[in-house]
Amino acid sequence: MIMALSGVCQSTVFNLVQDGLKLADKKFAQANYWEAIDLYRSSLSKNPDDSQTQLKLAECYYRIKDYEKSVSVYNSYLDKKGNMLPAKDLYCLAEAHAVLKNYAEAIRSYKQGLEREPDNQVIAQKIWRLNNIHYLYEDSAHYSVRSMAINTAFGELCPVPFQNQLVFVSNRKESKLFENVNGMNAPFYQLYIAPWKNDTTIQAGVIIGEPKGFARTLKSKFNTGPVAFYDGGKRMVLVSTSEKTNADGGRRLGLFFAFWGGHGWKFDPPYPYNSEEYSIHDVTISEDGTKIYFSSDMKGGMGGKDIYSSAWINNQWSKPINIGEPVNTSEDEVFPNIQRDILYFSSDGHAGMGALDIFKVQVKKEGYGEVENVGYPLNSNYDDFGLKFDSVGTHGYFTSNRMHGGYDDDIYEFDIDMQTYPFIISGTMEYKEHEWSNQSEIKVWPNTKLFLVDRERGFRVNETITDENGNFSVTVPYFSKYFIEIVDQSGNDYKVSLEIQKYRVENNIHQIVVVKDVFHPSSGLK
Repeated sequence: MIMALSGVCQSTVFNLVQDGLKLADKKFAQANYWEAIDLYRSSLSKNPDDSQTQLKLAECYYRIKDYEKSVSVYNSYLDKKGNMLPAKDLYCLAEAHAVLKNYAEAIRSYKQGLEREPDNQVIAQKIWRLNNIHYLYEDSAHYSVRSMAINTAFGELCPVPFQNQLVFVSNRKESKLFENVNGMNAPFYQLYIAPWKNDTTIQAGVIIGEPKGFARTLKSKFNTGPVAFYDGGKRMVLVSTSEKTNADGGRRLGLFFAFWGGHGWKFDPPYPYNSEEYSIHDVTISEDGTKIYFSSDMKGGMGGKDIYSSAWINNQWSKPINIGEPVNTSEDEVFPNIQRDILYFSSDGHAGMGALDIFKVQVKKEGYGEVENVGYPLNSNYDDFGLKFDSVGTHGYFTSNRMHGGYDDDIYEFDIDMQTYPFIISGTMEYKEHEWSNQSEIKVWPNTKLFLVDRERGFRVNETITDENGNFSVTVPYFSKYFIEIVDQSGNDYKVSLEIQKYRVENNIHQIVVVKDVFHPSSGLK
């Protein structure tokens, strides 16, 4: 009787474990990795030697971007004698090591994968990139990157400049009695807008108001955003969750168009190629509204998410076309942004610093040019995506989880082609005796002391003497506010304003003209 009872108990435990694994696998297939993790861990607590469940748990951690735990579970699997990782898991392990900057371990795992797939160019390029990672830091001094004040402990992503404001996507908590939550037990993503202005004292944009909900007439019960504007900001295309469920009970993301109706945003007809079989995750559109690029996991692609294009022809959208190589790979290509004839996008298939990197490629009539990694500091070893420029093209925004990892995405502001330090300014020193003199009486000023003075700190940082022809050169050592102090041979002191350009210029050759009969004369650089 005791033996029979024991047998019943063992069978029941076994059935419970199997039922738990079936549910875990179902959650895994639905990409609900957070619930799958709890179920897989529960199963492993009862059967620690279940290597297949261990692999699924490791991949779950990888999918939710918890790379340290993913590596730990993979290593535990490998510690068991005779265990070898399947190719898919070996690739995940290598990717996780790259994110954690364990480059030697990442290269080792990539090489093991390449031994199994000698023709895999994605892996071969990633090995080369990590062996030559220094190339991605070469132009870093020409960038300035700053985290923005709108960031919270939740996700803020995909910023878009809009009428002197910033529209972005966030799943921050709101003051509501009831709030829908997703599989991470966090609110769904919605659109927000924040007013901002340029602050010349710090050479950056400053948020001047609390972010508030944007285009709430278009709000979905689930996820809304990202968004792209066109036609002077009077129209938009946005990503939103479908109201319909598919055969598995899930909901897909699609594209929806809207226009400003004078008192609010109103829907236009949706994109005709939305489907319950796949999602469209992000979008960019030309200013005239005739060309869109988006990423999607629709069937028939090159693997993962691919970038597609579609054109407005004869008052209808053309069937989406996979733009193919060299942009798309067997992994994910996402968050396209068209800027003139350059397509920016993010990818974890092209060789980069780790996770999603930002890339660019020239759009040509006959196809696409060579894909280039934009390098550090726009890219990091974590996810970097959602890049948008302002109208000038030297200032913009992007998203990264480089600070905290996981899904705690933050918005960053950046400037490109920044002035680098130290650099040399040069020119000629000249003077005229009287303010009312004409231009012909301007004379060169030889053998005169010139001091570069840090206005913020109040001291001289460099000095030089003009030559017999009034020529000079002086090194500007670091960013600050400066003026030039001139001391002639008689000991008279003159101050000349100096404006350091925020962006690089082709040359820093200046002409300084001092009017001697003006009390403490001051003249701008010409």
